[in-house]
Amino acid sequence: VTSDVGKNISEEVLPGILLTSFDGARAIIEAEGANPSDFWLFCGICGWETEAFYREMNEEGLWRVVSSDGGTILEELNMLRCEEEEEFAAQRTCDVDSDPRNAGLHTWEMLMDMIGKEDEAHESEYSFGDLMLKEWATKVLSFSLQEDRSFLMSDYIPNSDGEEEIFDVSEYDPASGMRSSIVWSTPQSSTMVGALIRASSAKRSPYLLADQGFHKSVILVVLDDEESSQGVILNHVTTETITLDLEGTNVEIPVRYGGPFQDLARGEGDSKPPLVFLLSSPSLREASIGVEVGTSGIFACTKQDITKAINAGLASVADVMAVQGLSMWKKHCSRSGVRGDIEEGYFEEISNNNIGNVWRRLLSQKPLTQETLDENLLIATDAWAMGRAVLQDDPVYVFGSDVDTEALADEALRRWVKAFFL
Repeated sequence: VTSDVGKNISEEVLPGILLTSFDGARAIIEAEGANPSDFWLFCGICGWETEAFYREMNEEGLWRVVSSDGGTILEELNMLRCEEEEEFAAQRTCDVDSDPRNAGLHTWEMLMDMIGKEDEAHESEYSFGDLMLKEWATKVLSFSLQEDRSFLMSDYIPNSDGEEEIFDVSEYDPASGMRSSIVWSTPQSSTMVGALIRASSAKRSPYLLADQGFHKSVILVVLDDEESSQGVILNHVTTETITLDLEGTNVEIPVRYGGPFQDLARGEGDSKPPLVFLLSSPSLREASIGVEVGTSGIFACTKQDITKAINAGLASVADVMAVQGLSMWKKHCSRSGVRGDIEEGYFEEISNNNIGNVWRRLLSQKPLTQETLDENLLIATDAWAMGRAVLQDDPVYVFGSDVDTEALADEALRRWVKAFFL
């Protein structure tokens, strides 16, 4: 930039690199005859509170300082403009890894080399973090298609303007629905109550980059009304156990994670969300014990119901699941809730013929420990696979690697379980 106009509307970042607005770029082109190719357009910024930045830099070691100059940065920016095809890249001295799915890793490696950290950079190649970054870049940077969104609720609900809004749990209490025999035992024909569903079998899991706990999950739908759909995940065992007093003998059974909404299931004054005990036994219907969830053959019981059934010889401890927490789907139109997610491919309904096999397989899971982690995940995946035949399509690989995205999603789930339960 040489003109006074350009200098007045630009801010120097490094010698030879200046920052301006879109209108400023147009003014510089008009004043100096610059070319559009002289500019790089950036969308979005990274920002920190000062204290957080210095903590990440100095205490946590999340960032490294690189002494660089405008020429080096400009060279890398020019390389990122090059075509991916190797023959053209070689002719133009370009970066053959300029494809946006490579997520700028080549630039990072180059800068690490500059500060003598080349070994560290090369050791991380094809690491879990690099592979996840490439998948993020594939989803966010490579395509401009409008993507459908799941109706699953997180700890916030997007409002009508698309902005994040904190969900006020005081305005909604599904616990009353979970305790209601009317909702569970006499579902209307259009309801999904009692359906057993499993997460998508798509080769690129919709839960790879977010909500990894739903990857290959198996969920029992327990409520489906005008406001929401609700269910409990069955195949995530936690480290916690619940003790049953059976005629003087104490027996422990593992507690399962039902979903992210723990507070919604918590009654007023309760220190913990209530446990839902599930039992699959035709004898319970005849004995009027518990409430059948839809027509699934699975009964929701209280702790007293379970003790009564076992003491009466109608069931055994090994037949019982204890679940804490809920998964929820919002409703705001005809294609919403859990049914909307099934239609969009986020979940798949398990046929009634397979429910028994899935249930029995999940009962073999044990309380979660470091030693039982892999076995429990294997059982969880087996039960998910039993739910529906999987088409043997060609695998989808992470860009620039021979890693199957399904295997990467499995590893992401494993890390999620370790992080939140262990």
